[in-house]
Amino acid sequence: MTMVRCFIAVHKRAGELQKNPRLLSIQLRTFRHWGGTMIAHYTNGNVLTVKKLLGHKRIENTMKYIGMIQFKDDEFEVATATTVEEAKQVLSAGFDYVTKKNDIMLFRRPKRFSKY
Repeated sequence: MTMVRCFIAVHKRAGELQKNPRLLSIQLRTFRHWGGTMIAHYTNGNVLTVKKLLGHKRIENTMKYIGMIQFKDDEFEVATATTVEEAKQVLSAGFDYVTKKNDIMLFRRPKRFSKY
């Protein structure tokens, strides 16, 4: 059984078991688009990095992933730090520095998993 047939069988079965027809709209291509968009987000829209990681030959193919980066304010986790040591820990956890307010450094990162 090929990988595509296996994927089709598994996602069809999952849609029936969960009684969720939206699962049937997920395709293998969906994962590639999501991955490309997340790479673009984490590299702050660095087109050359996204192009290389996705294996594109033409930059025009990569530009569609750059345009997909749009996060709402409620799609971020927030952290604070008051010392340099705390800031190092927050940065190593994948947070991005946003600003400093009243001697408190503010950080955020996109939520990785939905609660639903």
